[in-house]
Amino acid sequence: MLVSHRNRFIYTKTVKTAGTSIESYFEQYCMPEGEWAFSHAREEYVSSTGIIGYRGADSSGKDWFNHMSASDIKTRLGDEIWDRYFKFCVVRNPYDKLVSYFFFLEKQGGTGVLESGTISARFRQWIRSGVEAMDRDKYVIDGETCVDFLIRYEDLENGVGRVCDKIGVPFEPERIPRLKADSRDASVSIGELYDEESIQAVKQAYAFELEEFGYSFPG
Repeated sequence: MLVSHRNRFIYTKTVKTAGTSIESYFEQYCMPEGEWAFSHAREEYVSSTGIIGYRGADSSGKDWFNHMSASDIKTRLGDEIWDRYFKFCVVRNPYDKLVSYFFFLEKQGGTGVLESGTISARFRQWIRSGVEAMDRDKYVIDGETCVDFLIRYEDLENGVGRVCDKIGVPFEPERIPRLKADSRDASVSIGELYDEESIQAVKQAYAFELEEFGYSFPG
């Protein structure tokens, strides 16, 4: 998460949406000019120019950390700053996002649901085990969308450019880092992973996102 007092914006960080790349692009505007240097991990940073949430393995004890909810950020900043600053985050088609997250979990040691069988079988069992909507607390407060702009993962560069226009900074697409690339198996299509039951499970869990952001099952 980011807060820039220099350019009056707030960024809430979602999962599996190139979030660290977006943080890295915009975090220089949360520091005094000339202070920023790239770092994949980041200690909690707070100054008169802005805030950068802790980015690392253990956020315990941190006041500000990467995946804070919008509500927590608003509470800590206060209504006056929250209402005045431009707020944005990145969203992604839930069907695609869950595939990316599944392969991430597999790489980390498994989902803890079904550890044998085909990739499709493991994925469907994981979905059927009770998938819940991720990240809704990053863009929703009290049932209402609370950010001013949503960058779509599927159109990331264009979305970053529009945010730059809004906050009054140069758009330099070559500076968008390519971090944490998906660990998914590109040889397995999304259509091979889902069946009708798992499609309906995601449709139910992500009904808000599918309606609010106009997403549907790819294909």
